[in-house]
Amino acid sequence: MSHRLAQQLARVARDRTSGAAQLALESARAVEQWLGRHSDPSEAELEDVVVGLLRLQSSMAPILRLANEIALAADGPDRSRALAKRLAAFRRCLDRARGRIARHFAGALVNSRRLTAATYSFSSTVIGALAAARTRLASVLVAESRPSLEGRLTARRLAHAGIPVQYTTDAGLLGLLHTAGVFVIGADAVLSHSFVNKIGTRTACLAAREAGIPVFLLSDESKFLPEELAAPFWRPSEGPAAQVWARAPRGVSLRSPLFEHTELAHARVITETGVLDASEVRRAVESVRVSPRLKRLAD
Repeated sequence: MSHRLAQQLARVARDRTSGAAQLALESARAVEQWLGRHSDPSEAELEDVVVGLLRLQSSMAPILRLANEIALAADGPDRSRALAKRLAAFRRCLDRARGRIARHFAGALVNSRRLTAATYSFSSTVIGALAAARTRLASVLVAESRPSLEGRLTARRLAHAGIPVQYTTDAGLLGLLHTAGVFVIGADAVLSHSFVNKIGTRTACLAAREAGIPVFLLSDESKFLPEELAAPFWRPSEGPAAQVWARAPRGVSLRSPLFEHTELAHARVITETGVLDASEVRRAVESVRVSPRLKRLAD
């Protein structure tokens, strides 16, 4: 891998504020620029790029999908042309996905009276969709999303878009969900039978379902991961304990789980291709071809 590409990917690795799709888009552009300077990369060079991507933030589904696209190009003949086509298609999908998802979401609300939407955690895709549908929204109920409090960023972005925001605690969200007309969430990854998002998502989805509130999961299809691609990376993990309690007394152990799985049956999934049911999502996920080379490099 060239020094310039390594520097560009290092900037992506340090970025802890941008969303996964944005980081994948920046990575794809960096690899396209590298390909423009190295028009006939060898298998070994492509493998170096794949490994570099896996070392970035490999729990981010779009980064995994980008690494897989490069590995697939390395698997076949005419690697340079195959890679250029795959990178261009991947980048186009990411460029267009958010706007298309927003339009599909707004269309799903077209016959609704002005309602309150509820959301949890932070998703730029969700914020874009809510902003696009703001004429149909009376307000958005936003949970603070402890311990990182990314709900504050969500609230600021929505308020900046001119949408009235009701900001509450995570427990408050559960108690107030019955006042909402729709619950809207994003995903870190979508698997064949479940999706991965911040801890607390499943409880909120169950509370919405109990209250008769429809749940919309907004995700572009770069986050669709077949099990064989997801398994090496999506392991249970915990965040910094100090976020939970900075100076806990002796004898108190701290737990800060980051992610959890929620069954797809609890949500209506909106992607850039439209509104999908659980069976359609499963078929789309299982249709993703995984490079044997990627699985070998991941090990």
